[in-house]
Amino acid sequence: MNHFKTCSKCSHTWTVRDDFLEDPSICLVGFQASFIESEPGYYLFNHILDGDQCNTTLMVKVEDFLSLHEGNMFTDIEFETPLCEGHCTHVGDLSRCSVECKNAVAREIMQAFSPCVRDMGVASQLNKSNNV
Repeated sequence: MNHFKTCSKCSHTWTVRDDFLEDPSICLVGFQASFIESEPGYYLFNHILDGDQCNTTLMVKVEDFLSLHEGNMFTDIEFETPLCEGHCTHVGDLSRCSVECKNAVAREIMQAFSPCVRDMGVASQLNKSNNV
């Protein structure tokens, strides 16, 4: 049976992408940009569970989320060109980018994801994501 993603540590399986994105134990922690047009970029998500049951980072290809993008699809990489704003040099930089670049598309898509809250414990992150 096909599924969207399986956790490499605890083996939890998300059948479809929407289940993964709606799971309160999943939060975006980073973006590993593509620096060559033929290579994929990756989103980095933390799988946070109480009691140290998992707490690992999962890599998911940006291409798995492209259907969420409604704007222009840029395919060129502008990294290290005069247009580049430098966001992609920092995995933890989750901000938008205004450059017409393949990575800017990925950055736009990830704005819809739940970001991890930095400097908070696991229980605090779960409580925040569950609105407790």
